[in-house]
Amino acid sequence: MHRNLLILVFVLGYSFASFPINAQNPSPVSTPTAPKPQATPDLQPPVPTAGDPLYAPVVTSRGPQSLHERFMDYAIVTVGPRSLFVPPVYAAIRMADPPATYPRDWRLGAGAFGRNYGSALASRTSLETGRFLTAALLHEDFRYRPSTSKNPIVRTFHALAFTFVDKSDSEHNRIAFANFVGAGASGFVGNLYLPAGFNDLSHAETRTAIAFGGFAAQNLLREFTPELLKATRKWHTPFPRIPLPAWWVKLPAH
Repeated sequence: MHRNLLILVFVLGYSFASFPINAQNPSPVSTPTAPKPQATPDLQPPVPTAGDPLYAPVVTSRGPQSLHERFMDYAIVTVGPRSLFVPPVYAAIRMADPPATYPRDWRLGAGAFGRNYGSALASRTSLETGRFLTAALLHEDFRYRPSTSKNPIVRTFHALAFTFVDKSDSEHNRIAFANFVGAGASGFVGNLYLPAGFNDLSHAETRTAIAFGGFAAQNLLREFTPELLKATRKWHTPFPRIPLPAWWVKLPAH
């Protein structure tokens, strides 16, 4: 069953990979003589190189990344706010509804919480480390680029396709080797420390498939975050003020 799930993910992935990726590129940097836009409450400020810590990395500059820029992206998404918030949530959920065969020292008490927290942190760190090293070695740019289309169906397929196809440093489409390596590292690292019955090949394959699902979910969120922000602003709904690249979206003025 676990292997069938992984096979299904790859079959769907290669289907999405045939979908053409037409992505936005950041606006070129303004020349010194060009007038500078005035900052207003209705325009989100540009994000750092790696994008917002919760949803990074998103492309915010033209041209290939330097090794330093890649490393800063890696550092933000690996030891930034997301890395401190997500693992405790995972650990709490895991302990609230543990698998039936989970041993007691992984289900109850502070020690169990620490083990589950460490497991989630190791999985996330392995994923990002695998992506960073692969991208650096193969000159691959896996930062997300929003679709140029206004059709929500096309944009959805674009986001899903970006899970399996990304860009080279020369901005040509290529197989997302960094995602394959990162997902594999995330799935198989647990075999080093998880309890018996959860450190086998079938569970590792399932964790790998889940990691790919995480890439797809993140891409969908990145693609439609501008609309989510506009909707929450229109409905006066509380929403974290996530800074977005100025070239990506401009919120409507009151």
